[in-house]
Amino acid sequence: MDFKKGWLLGKPTQYSLQGNRSSEEVTSLNNYCSYQNKKSKDQFIFEDMLVCGRGFRFIDTAKEKDSESPFKIINVDSNCCEVVYSSSSEHEQLLSFIETSKKFIFTNKNNKEEERYYKEYTVYTRNMVLVVTNKNNEFNVVKATPNILNEHRITEYYLNRKRISLIEIGKDLFNDINYLESMDKDDMEQFVNALLVFTNAQIEDANDVKEFKEIGAICINSTDQKPAKVESLDQRLNANSTNTYYSRLVNALHQILGIPKAGDNGEVSYGDTGQARLTGQGYTSAGIRANNDETMFEMCDLNSLKAILKICRETESKVKSLKRIDVKLNFQRDMSDGLLVKSQALQTLYASKVPREIANAIIGLFPDPNIVTNLQENIYGKEGIEVTPKVTTKPNDIKEQNNKIQDINQKAIQGV
Repeated sequence: MDFKKGWLLGKPTQYSLQGNRSSEEVTSLNNYCSYQNKKSKDQFIFEDMLVCGRGFRFIDTAKEKDSESPFKIINVDSNCCEVVYSSSSEHEQLLSFIETSKKFIFTNKNNKEEERYYKEYTVYTRNMVLVVTNKNNEFNVVKATPNILNEHRITEYYLNRKRISLIEIGKDLFNDINYLESMDKDDMEQFVNALLVFTNAQIEDANDVKEFKEIGAICINSTDQKPAKVESLDQRLNANSTNTYYSRLVNALHQILGIPKAGDNGEVSYGDTGQARLTGQGYTSAGIRANNDETMFEMCDLNSLKAILKICRETESKVKSLKRIDVKLNFQRDMSDGLLVKSQALQTLYASKVPREIANAIIGLFPDPNIVTNLQENIYGKEGIEVTPKVTTKPNDIKEQNNKIQDINQKAIQGV
């Protein structure tokens, strides 16, 4: 879980514009998100997604006068929140609610005060905000106000369509590994606390055994007719077999969950270099899984972004014309794998007159190719980047240069 959080969200996500447009408003949007500490809140909600299979985010209007952001980002506990969808083919969101426990004082028949609890549900639809309670063992709407945003306030974040967490996916393997570790520990404990078998020897009382274990030596009487001996009765597991099975379980768990490993023994094998190490130790597979996690996280985050942009447009903010279709969420993952190969390929694409926005996008070197393209246009202009052509030398030129070098060397030898 810690690896996946650091791999995908170790650096803060940034919003960018689709296409070549001014980025003043999106810069203000990113500043608002930074004020709301969206980086850490993204990690918290992604942790809920990994552990529980899903997380919930509530978007509200900032009511503080000194707030530097027009909206508030709140992560809701997954144990007390739910989102309800339609059963139609589109599965559109119908409503969402947050459950809280309330306490009230109840006077019984004996005129004694008792504390009782009831549930209160704050229900959010697209147009209404309802407060429902079961204080009298019946569900009653105690308050109803219009939803001024006309948007859903709560968004569900999930890893997959079935809302299955990583712990649920690897549950059987986790149990097998824990069971094997427990068996190994029991085996060592049984070896340390093994039974002592006395052959043709007698122990008067239990204190003799305690003294024997403390001192580490014992005196027994032995004869040729009745040889006496003391043995430890123990039966140990085959370490090679258990270690092989343990390695199989751990490798299967890493492969299923898309987690790289340093090596079979927890050490990096320095014989593997470059791309072979990245592929063999699972970093390539982890990158592919991270791309899928990015897609799911961005899809869910765009629903929250819709409410955020509507709050910005209806309040005094610097974001007035942005729409959800104009904004894209970018992840700042490490793109330096194969940096030299990517750079050479990018130079080749530039030399082949491939448009810069296409070359920057397909090379996989920049988290946001549009920003890089805009910076290039500001520096180099819209005509293109000048790529220095390789100097080609004809065979005759090489022969003439060699002859000149030989003449110079001969004159130097003759002292001319």
